[in-house]
Amino acid sequence: MTAVPPSARARRPRRDDPSLAAVAATELARLRRGFPAWFTVGLPFALVLPLGVIAVASPEGQAGQVWSTWFRVVVMFWGVLLPMAAALYASMAVRQDESARAVLYGYAVPRHRYLVGRFAALTVLGLAQAVLLLALLAPIGVALEGPHTVGPTALAVLVPWASASASVALCVLVAEVWGFAPAVCVGVAGMMFGALLADKSVWWAVPMGWPMTVVVPLAGIRANGVPLPPGDPLADTGVIPLAVALSLASTAVLLAIGARHVNRKEL
Repeated sequence: MTAVPPSARARRPRRDDPSLAAVAATELARLRRGFPAWFTVGLPFALVLPLGVIAVASPEGQAGQVWSTWFRVVVMFWGVLLPMAAALYASMAVRQDESARAVLYGYAVPRHRYLVGRFAALTVLGLAQAVLLLALLAPIGVALEGPHTVGPTALAVLVPWASASASVALCVLVAEVWGFAPAVCVGVAGMMFGALLADKSVWWAVPMGWPMTVVVPLAGIRANGVPLPPGDPLADTGVIPLAVALSLASTAVLLAIGARHVNRKEL
């Protein structure tokens, strides 16, 4: 019998020590079925199609401003609904995994890897949702106004998704610690307070309002649906990199808190 060299044994993947990428891929594969998959596909269509009819029938649409009205309304609701979407993703992921979580936590694998892997999978799902929304909305802008609308549309869809990272991390943490219902409540509260405070001076204190905060200058519309007048200070795009940076930093802090919790949690 030929002995296996130590270097070959070292290269073999350890079956009881899955990488973070493997955990995230497994979580993503599990979430491709059921509510998360339907929600990923359904929300972009629910935003673009009905709001398009409203935009065409609105006084602004009748006056020839179909694209600007359609674009602003869709992006406004996108920014408002992202915190609730994060809560639904996180709560359903934890609920589907509830029976197996205790078993998984019993393995000799760092438990925080499951938490971070779940966050990564939900982030990818959210990105898929954003890309689908962009794929639906961008051709409409090209057809109605021209190719120059693609860039602003991409920014108005993808930047709010990036600034919603903290919302996903917060909802994953709440769902892990307290369960399904509290995570949904956090999403509802975040959606309401985010819409109310996203264009106020205290926007930085409301993480779940950051998606709407970046929508305001990107789409030129307030959270209540009123377009910004020319020269409005809220049209300043300087708030965008600050909101995204705050979101990414808060994500790291929230995941660190969640990792500490799951690692110290008694089975």
